[in-house]
Amino acid sequence: MGDEGRFKRYGQGQGSLLPAFVSDALEASDPAFFINDVVDSLDLRQFEERYSADGEHAYSPRLLLKLWLYAATQGVYSGREIARRLRRDLGFRYLAGDGTQPDFRTINRFRVRHREDFVWVLRATVDLARRSGMAKLGVVAVDGTKLRANTSRHKAMSYGRMRKEEQRLEAEVQEILRRMEDVNKREDDEHGSDGDSGGGLPAELQSRAERLAKIRALREQLEQERGAKVEDRHQKSFADPEAQMMQTSDGALVYAYNAQAAVSEDGLIVATGLTTAVRDTEHLPPMLDAVAKNTSEEIGTVLADNGYLTEANLEALAQRKQRGLIAVSREFRLPRRWPKGPQTRRMHRILRLPWAKALYGRRKTQGERQFAEVKHAMGFRRFMLRGKAKVRGEWDLVAAAFNLRRLRAMTLAPA
Repeated sequence: MGDEGRFKRYGQGQGSLLPAFVSDALEASDPAFFINDVVDSLDLRQFEERYSADGEHAYSPRLLLKLWLYAATQGVYSGREIARRLRRDLGFRYLAGDGTQPDFRTINRFRVRHREDFVWVLRATVDLARRSGMAKLGVVAVDGTKLRANTSRHKAMSYGRMRKEEQRLEAEVQEILRRMEDVNKREDDEHGSDGDSGGGLPAELQSRAERLAKIRALREQLEQERGAKVEDRHQKSFADPEAQMMQTSDGALVYAYNAQAAVSEDGLIVATGLTTAVRDTEHLPPMLDAVAKNTSEEIGTVLADNGYLTEANLEALAQRKQRGLIAVSREFRLPRRWPKGPQTRRMHRILRLPWAKALYGRRKTQGERQFAEVKHAMGFRRFMLRGKAKVRGEWDLVAAAFNLRRLRAMTLAPA
């Protein structure tokens, strides 16, 4: 009553809730446009070849790749959440296009189906950066971080308990089989044998046999990994048997994977790795190989922290004629003992030189910044998938999304 003269017109019965084109409702700088242009420029034949021409038509892999990359830049890693955003978020709706929208099952299946293809997407982001004059390899920092697995200690069992449970279940299985034998014998005596041994396993036997088989497989896997060093306290997860107990940066002891990254001078991830090994020592040569494969260029100087220090790694650098600086102690502290091994002693002497100190001083920022951004700005602290092969693909996808975030920021930065 009388509000028309004081306020702008307000009503909810208008015929069009949005502009004629969703893109008109987004700001020109929205990352959805950048993701869209990059993916449209890629040749996705290797994605498309995984689909059959028979049956119902599949959703375009280009559409689903855009959704996953954009989702990762926005801190979304759940297929259900992406499906929800398709109804509420204009950026997701723009990338989904005008046709029918995929449900969360389709979105999740895409990430699993193409887990081996995401390393190619990462290489494509590196190639895009290098064609733009970025991803410089004069100095490359290699580092690793522990990312939580999609399981917990509540879904695990210790080696000692595994052996006790095996014995208990084996005894219960034998007792059930003995009772079945007695029942069958009595029925045969009363009614005669019909050649049927019972019509299938009873539920109580089947459930125990399945659990026994799972526990036995976990125990054998643990014995194979630990060998003679296996102890009763060592444990395995039923949900993700390949994940290992690791200590994260916040001090928590959890099931995790060790995610590796090689980072260029301008902060782009030029190669990744993923392992179940807790220590970083064995990962330096494979990471150098991954950089060479992704860039087809040689690294000027590689920087790595004390976690990668072994005489074998330093020998490998020397054989490759690869210049590198690996910390002999933490943060340039004097080692308690004089380093063993000629290569380690040589590295200790080099790191005391002013030029080496200045160059190695860049490692902390260059080698660790990407993990801080992935965990905090992008909100990726835990894998959604299970199993090393699937988790490796998930890490490659996150690394590719990180590069796109970085490339967009560098593109928008004032000259």
